[in-house]
Amino acid sequence: MTTAGSNTPVVDVILPAYGGRAVIGKAIESALAQQVPLRVIVVDDGSPDDSADVARSYGPQIEVIRQDNRGVSGARNTGLAHATAPYVALLDQDDIWQPGKLARQLAILEAHPDVGLVFCDMRLLRPDGSIVEDGFLHSTPPYADLARTPLGDNAFLLPEALAEAVVRFNFISPSTVLARRDALQGVGGFDEAFRLCDDAECWMRLLKRWRGAVIEENLVLSLVWEGNASRRGGELIGERLRIGEKAARHPELYAAGTAEHFVRERPVSNYQLGVLALNEGRADVARERFGDSFAERASWMSAAGYVTASLPAPVRALLLKAKRAAGLRWNVSVR
Repeated sequence: MTTAGSNTPVVDVILPAYGGRAVIGKAIESALAQQVPLRVIVVDDGSPDDSADVARSYGPQIEVIRQDNRGVSGARNTGLAHATAPYVALLDQDDIWQPGKLARQLAILEAHPDVGLVFCDMRLLRPDGSIVEDGFLHSTPPYADLARTPLGDNAFLLPEALAEAVVRFNFISPSTVLARRDALQGVGGFDEAFRLCDDAECWMRLLKRWRGAVIEENLVLSLVWEGNASRRGGELIGERLRIGEKAARHPELYAAGTAEHFVRERPVSNYQLGVLALNEGRADVARERFGDSFAERASWMSAAGYVTASLPAPVRALLLKAKRAAGLRWNVSVR
């Protein structure tokens, strides 16, 4: 295994920065504490605050690149373009690595040349330090259903079916990943058309060509707050619809069955967008989404949603209030 005795970086850490003055220092400190030779490439993505100055204060292992705002996918691509180390780690500004994370992942990549990326589990925390979720991999069916080959020390080699599992639900968070630079660059990096699902879409392409491995430990601490992209449900659903459109145009980029999965998912996505619009009082948008869902896959739920969205506002409000009081939920699933 590569050791920390060399001054040449073995890992380039790509850290997008935007409005992160309050949190970026802890992220950088957790990277510098890793026992592998590394460089931290901080991409200041047009940040309105002095996140870049905070980053520079940590010394010569930090390289700061300033650019006009292009979103997190654009920032990651800029970092990837400047990367020269054989391995690349992604780190979000509000995440913290646990000691030993990179060294354990690096050992797996060096021992298994067919593995393109290694990820791990994570603990989600509120700003006050209380736990939101203490790891999620085993509670995520697409991951839990995978056959896993033990590698020792809570690490597992994952099957080729990992690519299909990630299509169904993305359980690979960027800050948990250490990847081969040539694997990321070989698939063209991150698609900047996507600002929330850029990581998921990239993994879908990368895992068609490479195996994946995992360490089933919470080696990342992630802060959950109101501004987190992961909380913008409607936008996330919309981006998955657009990933489906890309998969239909370019099925060769993804694992077999990817485009077909998104076709099956599309009526569910439109239904979910209809529910969100209905709850927000945007009845015209809700009717359109429920109608699209019904046209693609007829169901009594989408029909009921369409009828509800067509009712006068006072009647609609009473029905929704009664539904909430009864504990009923809008719910459909991908077949």
